[in-house]
Amino acid sequence: MRAPFRLRTLIRRNEIAYTLVAALIGVLAGAAVIGMQEVIHLLGLLVFGYADPVSGAPRLDPLRAFAGPVLGGVLVGLSYLVGRRWFRRVADPIEANAVGGGKIPVPGSIYITLQTIASSGFGASVGMEAAYTQAASALASWSGQKLRLRREDLRQLVAAGAGGAIAAAFDAPLTGAFYAFELVLAAYSVAALLPVLSASIAATVVARLLSDTHGTSLVFAGDIPARSYLLIALLAVAAALVGIFVMRSVALMERLLSKSHIPGWSQPILGGICVGALALVSPQVLSSGHGAMTLVMGSDLPLWPLILLFLLKMMASIISLGAGFRGGLFFASLLLGAILGKVLALLWMLGFGLQPPVEVLAVVGMCALATAVIGAPLTMSFLALEMTQSLPLALAVLVSALLSTSIVRQFFGFSFSTWRFHLRGETIRSAADVGWMRDLTVGRMMRRSGHTLSNTATIAEARRRFPLGATKAVPLLDESDRYAGLCLMTDLHWDGQDPKAPLSSIARLRSAWLRPEQTVQDAIGAFAKNEADTLAVLDSERQVLGIVNEHYCLRRYAEETNKRLYPARR
Repeated sequence: MRAPFRLRTLIRRNEIAYTLVAALIGVLAGAAVIGMQEVIHLLGLLVFGYADPVSGAPRLDPLRAFAGPVLGGVLVGLSYLVGRRWFRRVADPIEANAVGGGKIPVPGSIYITLQTIASSGFGASVGMEAAYTQAASALASWSGQKLRLRREDLRQLVAAGAGGAIAAAFDAPLTGAFYAFELVLAAYSVAALLPVLSASIAATVVARLLSDTHGTSLVFAGDIPARSYLLIALLAVAAALVGIFVMRSVALMERLLSKSHIPGWSQPILGGICVGALALVSPQVLSSGHGAMTLVMGSDLPLWPLILLFLLKMMASIISLGAGFRGGLFFASLLLGAILGKVLALLWMLGFGLQPPVEVLAVVGMCALATAVIGAPLTMSFLALEMTQSLPLALAVLVSALLSTSIVRQFFGFSFSTWRFHLRGETIRSAADVGWMRDLTVGRMMRRSGHTLSNTATIAEARRRFPLGATKAVPLLDESDRYAGLCLMTDLHWDGQDPKAPLSSIARLRSAWLRPEQTVQDAIGAFAKNEADTLAVLDSERQVLGIVNEHYCLRRYAEETNKRLYPARR
């Protein structure tokens, strides 16, 4: 059921109406985030007997601490048995905007959201941010499709939904907006500014109205000495290396389990047993880590407990994600970075007898490691600014974030989301819209040709049938009517050719052709590789379907690119 025609027309043509729709999406995103947080708190009380964030508990009943993740593994494993038939591939906001034009299936998104709630609520070391953004973006995508928005407008609305969810989760509207720009849109544009900001602000307002908690507050007043920037740079390098290690370790864990004889549905149960065992050592490894963050940032923990917590939390996150629990690394990377910053500050103090700014390094480490994993330096800088209300600290975070992300891009090349796409065989490196390239296939661009020639026909016969200027190339067929090369008109009508010679003597590109499902980028690469102006298009049995030329491919590619760079006004 679509929205009424007049409403659709108004929203498609009126920027204020479109911005109001984005703000409404932000309102719903904020309400959804608070609702999911309440469910997590309720699960913490029911499963672990602790109402506040379970990772902040000083101690838990050992049986509950161990059994919670195991029960969560059972639920997630059963959900895979039930849902793998219908929800095998559900796009997240980044993938949807990259290849699907912003289209996200709602049933699959509900499935992923419930899996994430079960994972985090029962103690697996995963973040809820994946559920927040999935639910809000799916709602935005469904609304945009009902309103029949243009492709770029739908992508912006999906980004606005994801940004609103992050803004509500962290009580940080600028952080949410730049999360949308950097990760879900992969571009900053004036056209997207109003809808994304309106959604983030609306979501933040709703979250503040519905909840008593207003995010983490770490107000910092003062300047950062210039000599501290050496330590900040070292911390950024360490954060980048830790981020790469964690991402590779998750992939290694998944690969090891996939090669084992353990059924896929039972892998979360094994992961739950391991996480439960770690929780017996420290309850701070459970769930996303909001309570542990309060403990780390609000108290002066000694060096060795911090190192132990860092190792345990890192292991719990790797095991949880590698074993199949649903969720993300956003908040886990924030917690690990904060611990890393404090550890480096204490080591600096012990090694050189100098008093480093511990609070500064905790915030810098938090944002640098999150940047290494998530890949959004400006998002993390605004998160630091909104948490601490300190411009000098935000600038220090920006320096560390830029250094961290440059190291990760140089030596790894992916964020956590795009790394998981890479493991699936995708080539996505950001949410930049590449879906149109996949839609622009060779099959859509080729010219179907009913003209073919046998490679045993003589050059004289071919000249009579195809005079100069009739076409550029004609596919040749062998005795089995399969492709045997191209006959170029310039070769056919060259005066030096023997008219009695067979066409096979002048056949070109015998082993070079295109398939109809290949993209325009594949076609352009094939033209360059084979130094050809025209290529035949064949099916799986090497039957000729048509031909396509390089000039037309380049023109269509330029036209579609210009549409994305200079979209028509709403």
